[in-house]
This record gives sequence, structure tokens and C-alpha cells, in this order.
Amino acid sequence: MKNKKYLFWIVIILVIAIIYFVSSSSARVNLIKPDEFENMKSTGDVFVLNTHTPYQGEIEGTDLIIEDWQNIALYKDKLPQDKNKKILVYCKTGRMSSSASQQLIDLGYKNVYDLEGGMDAWSENGKKLISKEN
Repeated sequence: MKNKKYLFWIVIILVIAIIYFVSSSSARVNLIKPDEFENMKSTGDVFVLNTHTPYQGEIEGTDLIIEDWQNIALYKDKLPQDKNKKILVYCKTGRMSSSASQQLIDLGYKNVYDLEGGMDAWSENGKKLISKEN
């Protein structure tokens, strides 16, 4: 009877350890402020993604503007092949980019950074937007 009790506790401890390991090692979206977004962007070793529809401007250095933020998988051939590449995501307010960022995580990307407050926060922090419509 004692052996069954020990075995039960060993199994419970192993299950808890596995759950902890899996949850702590899984990728998650990193919400960042405009200054941190700008600093990361300035390194040049990032992929910058605008997910706002309809087009209302962009942050200089944007690599890709998508038209269907609800279906990021449609753009997988235009996204980085390296799943470890840092991807900076933004939209106008943060709603669309939040969804798109989670989709990127679901596609296996490990380093996804979402601009908190989007282009609105970017502008409020004195940073400029550009427009290709002019």
C-alpha cells in the first residue's frame, strides 16, 4: 500500500513539473512602450509589421503592411522564415496588433513585440508617422 502512495505522489509531482516547464518555456506576446519599440527598431535586426486596416499611415522602417489582420497565416510567405526573428507589430490603437501578435505566436514565432497603444501612442510620444498616400 505504501508503494502505491509513493508512486501516486511521484506522478503528481512529475505532472506539476511538466506543466510548469511547458508553461514557462512557451512564447508569449511582449507588450512594449513606444520608446522601447523605437530602440528595438533602431537595431535593424527586427521585422516590423503594420496590421492596421484601412491604411492610416505607418512607422518608418515598416517591412510589411497587411490588409487582413485577422488571418496572419495568409501572409506566411511574406513573414520571416526564422521563427526566432524579433517581430515588432503595431496598428492604430493596439487592438488589431494584439490579435495579430497572438496569431504570430500560434504560428510558432518566439519573439513577438506589440506596440502598446499603437500609432496613437507613438504620436502622443512625439514620434512621427509617415504616409505613402501623399
